[in-house]
Amino acid sequence: MSDSIKGVFREVKKGIIDFSFTALRSGAANVGKQLVNVTSDEKQPSSIQFQTFVNALKTGIIGTGEELMAIGLERLKVSTSQEQNSKVSEESTLTKESAEEK
Repeated sequence: MSDSIKGVFREVKKGIIDFSFTALRSGAANVGKQLVNVTSDEKQPSSIQFQTFVNALKTGIIGTGEELMAIGLERLKVSTSQEQNSKVSEESTLTKESAEEK
């Protein structure tokens, strides 16, 4: 396997690991917030039902999914704009070279 392909795989692996850590941190924060909200509600009876915790977990996980989708879309937009800028740069270089040859 060539060094350039190994480099690509290393970058992909690094991106996946970074995204995973972001997901874990975000998930823990969202679920924690939801559980705190459930336990700090003064109107809640002293014996909180199991379903209340389950709903708090679901809400936290859904919030995390929404955040991760937003992060993924932002990264996709950045990578797409970088690709477009790279193509424009290549095209202008080729145009200059062909003009110089004439």
